[in-house]
Amino acid sequence: MRKIMKNRFKNMFLVGMILVSMLFVTTAGAETVDNISDIGIKEEIAASKVPTTSDLAKATEEAEKIREKLEEEMEKEIAASIENAINDESISVSRSSEYVILGTDKTFYSADDGDCGKLSWGIIPTDHGCAYSLSTKSSFAGSTVAPIGIGGASAWSWVGQSFYIPGSGSRSANIKMNGEYEGMTFAAAGGASESEITLVVKDTTTGTVYDTVVYSKSTGGAGYYPVDTSFNKGININLQGGHEYLVYLVVETSVSTYGYGGAESDFGPYDGDGGVVKYSSIEIDF
Repeated sequence: MRKIMKNRFKNMFLVGMILVSMLFVTTAGAETVDNISDIGIKEEIAASKVPTTSDLAKATEEAEKIREKLEEEMEKEIAASIENAINDESISVSRSSEYVILGTDKTFYSADDGDCGKLSWGIIPTDHGCAYSLSTKSSFAGSTVAPIGIGGASAWSWVGQSFYIPGSGSRSANIKMNGEYEGMTFAAAGGASESEITLVVKDTTTGTVYDTVVYSKSTGGAGYYPVDTSFNKGININLQGGHEYLVYLVVETSVSTYGYGGAESDFGPYDGDGGVVKYSSIEIDF
């Protein structure tokens, strides 16, 4: 069983005591995040109004506001990442052998694209990372904030498979994904944390998106929720001849704190233990 307070988390607490006056900004995907002004909490205000543990309800509320802003930025990054993948002619599925014939079932045991990104904001030490593997069809993402300071962090990762429907006409199909995930969602005192895993099917010809939540957990103030399970999730859509599709699994992690209180959303090895989100197959059943 995972330990709530790992050695690395304890060390981050000590670092936070020393570095609480510093501003941490990391990278999001391949681009540098110079500032996230729309988070709405000025650095000088954050530095001068760190709340005490006597106001944990208020601290948790403020932490959640920070986390939601980081989540908004994360959603923008993921959308841009998907668009970049679609526009990459080197993996154009209409020129590949990954065809699905209308009315003929098909199962994919592969992944042909993926991406990940991370960012942080505030006056707080963070420990977060992301990665993906096409060969194992796996995504890794984890975000942790130390139990002192004001700020937050997020990390995301996706991996999936593209295919093309030749010809014309349309046919209803159930697109199912089988896989597993292991991780945890944790918050204490003035911390807030959220983890979400989603199966997405995107018609890249029209831009239409179909999605279903595989797993979602959030906690604020106090909560510890480990998970280690398999999944079988499906989306029923109308597949169109002449269209390209991308089926992918995305994991999103976001954490924040306002004053004294830590948080962690861990679906990767970035806090010193395991964690993964992966699929084994994608089934297209007509």
